[in-house]
Amino acid sequence: MFETHIDEKSLHEKIISLFDYRLFPQLLQYGGKSDDENKEFYQNLIDLQTAIYHLDAHLEAHWDTDNTKLAWHWDNIKSKLNVFNIDNELSIAYLNHIKKYEKHELELRAGKTPLRLDMEYFYFYKSCDVKLLRRLIYESLRLSPQCGKLSDWRYYDLVTEVNDDVEDLFEDLDFINGNRFLISLLFDGKKETAKVFLAFLNTIKSNAKEKYALGAGSFRSEILEQTLLRAKETEQLLHAQLEKVSIDDLQRAKLLPYLKVKMTKV
Repeated sequence: MFETHIDEKSLHEKIISLFDYRLFPQLLQYGGKSDDENKEFYQNLIDLQTAIYHLDAHLEAHWDTDNTKLAWHWDNIKSKLNVFNIDNELSIAYLNHIKKYEKHELELRAGKTPLRLDMEYFYFYKSCDVKLLRRLIYESLRLSPQCGKLSDWRYYDLVTEVNDDVEDLFEDLDFINGNRFLISLLFDGKKETAKVFLAFLNTIKSNAKEKYALGAGSFRSEILEQTLLRAKETEQLLHAQLEKVSIDDLQRAKLLPYLKVKMTKV
């Protein structure tokens, strides 16, 4: 049921990088578990994230998706979630954001692109896997308020998810993927895409500063600092990617023929 384009070693490295980028190791330090317990728990998180990526791999490889295979991947995700004492009935609530993400990806097949959605709404659901894993960390390790609340991560997750889209621009040319940055370039060209994404990054920074100014706590200050840092990195990466990408690159995008858009600018 796994897609042939997925290399398991590379996938594992990608997941470790993702966890580091989302600051999961820092959270585990506050859990009070032994090194062996943390190692086992971390592996369980990796297994769950791997199952989610395999679902995504089927979506990105096939315009005509296979419902039987999708159901198999969902069963696989639920089995990895069961390890955290989340039974199949309860898993519906835990996985509802991932279902929403899948819905957005499948809606591409009906000609509905991410561009019709509010950017914060879209990226909130695109960070569904990270939100799920962080929720499991907080609940399983019973993290205290000194680590902040789950809601404190909202803007960090938004900016890092935008970063992922920008970073994955060239990789996603070869797949069917709801990469909003790529789709914006295909429809609207570089100038408009830069305008929209930079404005969104500025909004994230402004909202993050306002949110974290209302509360105290060293970890909340750390989240704000990291959010602003990631925003700066993403702005720099965005400019670099726009400088690098050409109209020839975009015209070979696997998604382009399905979108029925004639590129007139880049």
